[in-house]
Amino acid sequence: MSSSPKDEQEKYTRDQILDPAFGNAPKHKDIDEAENGSMVNDMEDLKRLGKEMDEMNSTTEDKEKGLENDPKQ
Repeated sequence: MSSSPKDEQEKYTRDQILDPAFGNAPKHKDIDEAENGSMVNDMEDLKRLGKEMDEMNSTTEDKEKGLENDPKQ
């Protein structure tokens, strides 16, 4: 059974909220060690971010699936 693009998007969003709530989030550096203004703080963060970005659809792919950007963002 295949799900609709909107269902997939809702699942992704739900996972992004629930994973940390259940303790399934990457550990973060102490505030004193973190590099303010940087998307990543170490190689582990970089790998995680790269994986997340690989899983994301491009705007064109989203449009082909019938999804649109949120105009409020």
